[in-house]
Amino acid sequence: MTAQPADVCVIGGGIIGLAAAHEFTQRGASVTVLEAAAVGERGAAGVAAGMIAPASEVDVSHPDLTRLALASHGEYPDWIARIEAASGMTTGFEQSGTLWVAVHRDHHAWLEQLRAFQAERGLDAVRLTAAEVREREPLLAPNVSGGLLARDDWQVDPRRLLQALAVAVERGGGTITEHTAADGIERSGEGWTVLARREDDAPPEHIRTRRLVVAPGAPGPGLLDAFPLLSGLRPVKGQILRLHGDVLARHVIRTPEVYLVPRADGELVLGATVEEMGFDRRVTAGAVHDLLREARRVMPGIAELELVEARAGFRPALRDHLPAIGSIGATEDGLFVAAGHYRNGVALAPVTARLLADLVCEGRADPLLAPFDPMRFAHSGAPGEATP
Repeated sequence: MTAQPADVCVIGGGIIGLAAAHEFTQRGASVTVLEAAAVGERGAAGVAAGMIAPASEVDVSHPDLTRLALASHGEYPDWIARIEAASGMTTGFEQSGTLWVAVHRDHHAWLEQLRAFQAERGLDAVRLTAAEVREREPLLAPNVSGGLLARDDWQVDPRRLLQALAVAVERGGGTITEHTAADGIERSGEGWTVLARREDDAPPEHIRTRRLVVAPGAPGPGLLDAFPLLSGLRPVKGQILRLHGDVLARHVIRTPEVYLVPRADGELVLGATVEEMGFDRRVTAGAVHDLLREARRVMPGIAELELVEARAGFRPALRDHLPAIGSIGATEDGLFVAAGHYRNGVALAPVTARLLADLVCEGRADPLLAPFDPMRFAHSGAPGEATP
């Protein structure tokens, strides 16, 4: 069967793919999204904490990424309001700030560097004494000796955000086809044809589209084989824990070793490991032990909470840990990539969607995207692949 051509086909139904798809529908485009599993079943959103921290989460050695993150941060409240209005769902968006705490003596110098970095970028961050920290979070461990309140750090529940985006896309006229993998693409007249294969072994479908956006998250080996342009992407494993019980914290609480992200319903997310382990989905005893140990050093009361989930997922990373956002070849060729967002997919979703829609729907390339050109590695058009 050959479907009617869409204006845009998006390969990948994660946060980035659905954020872009929703923006395309708002620009009047007909959109088809292909997702290899069910939305939220496999992607990074299921294991992400959802921190929107433009200066404390982004690698300070990448000023271009910091600029992109700050732009996205500025768009976040209005973007969330639009997603929630379009979907009729809440996303758990909160602007309660992050409380960085010093557990070890050497943390104080690090917190001062973080405060200065945030202040240079106009963000609201203030150092706190041990007494001031404990006034805000009475259940912190006695050895917490000070902190930094980053008021411009926010959070969202990525699982709820992903489902809200899916509903918003479909209410906007887009189509999401789940359990359908893209096995390959080929040029077709002035557009592209995607060979789509369903999990139920139904006959393959040829999806015709004028423009194609590849936003795969951390692609499995099959997608890497089908799309050589993704050969530079790799999975970076992360393990997280979800606890549940009495609400212990009012803020996101962080040290350099661990974060604790509270939800209003009593959930507490602990994370996260960073492991170069390929596509290894195992949850390991060592990771669970390490996360609980570091979290208990910050807030001993977590020992009484119920452990409801231990899960591993994959962050999509390129060689330089920067995303690839833009066109492969000339813009008029109609092939685009939004990949490799690594630890920043949730934080960068609004700006990625907007700038990608400017490019895909209107042919306008914002200068903010220049450092993230998918062709920057220049070898066979493969983002992240080293040039010999």
